[in-house]
Amino acid sequence: MKGLLIGTIGMCALLLSSCMDLKTSEQLETIESMNQTIDSLETAFNENKLDSVAKISLNAYGVENRIKNNYNSDTIDMELGRKMDAFKVMRRNLKPLGKALTTIPASIEEERVKLKELQTDIENGNNKREKYDEYISFEEAKVEQLKTLVSEYVQIKDVSLKTYNELYEELNAFSMSLLKK
Repeated sequence: MKGLLIGTIGMCALLLSSCMDLKTSEQLETIESMNQTIDSLETAFNENKLDSVAKISLNAYGVENRIKNNYNSDTIDMELGRKMDAFKVMRRNLKPLGKALTTIPASIEEERVKLKELQTDIENGNNKREKYDEYISFEEAKVEQLKTLVSEYVQIKDVSLKTYNELYEELNAFSMSLLKK
């Protein structure tokens, strides 16, 4: 009877530890997947980095100021008005792009550190094991936020550059012609 009880307890312990190992490997796979996502986000961000934000912003501001200070007319051409509005929106979007140049890389690095710490805790069985899934869910939410940030950055950068490239030469020439009058 005593042998049967010890055997049953041993089987339960073995079953429980194999379930824990399965859960641990699933958790580690999830973390590895998040690390791969972080790597992809970093690559996408670096491929779309806009280092000339300050220059573009300064150029756009100069054009806007020259037109604002030198255009004297009771009416404004509708086409010029549309172009100026699009140009102003583009210039205003450059400020968040400039901020993103520092916040996104910092957030990516911070997330890498957190994922590494969580991975180490899971591998070593540190801290509260019953909270690992909760911690993983929290980190998954942060990775999703980073995905959104990078995606928005790329989209705003693309639209802003397109607008700048389409309108800058024309509006700059127009603003310079106003100085000659």
